[in-house]
Amino acid sequence: MNFLKKLLSKKTKKTEPKEYILYYRKLCHDCDKVRDYMADKNIDFNYFDCENKNTEPPIPIFAAPALFKNDELLAYGIDVIEYFDKR
Repeated sequence: MNFLKKLLSKKTKKTEPKEYILYYRKLCHDCDKVRDYMADKNIDFNYFDCENKNTEPPIPIFAAPALFKNDELLAYGIDVIEYFDKR
């Protein structure tokens, strides 16, 4: 819930492009962990529901969360955190 307050308090446009896109599924525990990690690290990202027809990922995904940059899949699941820890 803390993340949602941060996200909603920002005065940025929804259509503003971000460096990363994180696709999630509802009721996904790992999605919450990864989203909170990225927010805490101030990583600039958009957060979209992969099951919403208006925000589908560029390729079909079978695991969530899934991290994309320029339509390229970088990592998925809890490995998204490891991706950023190695950078």
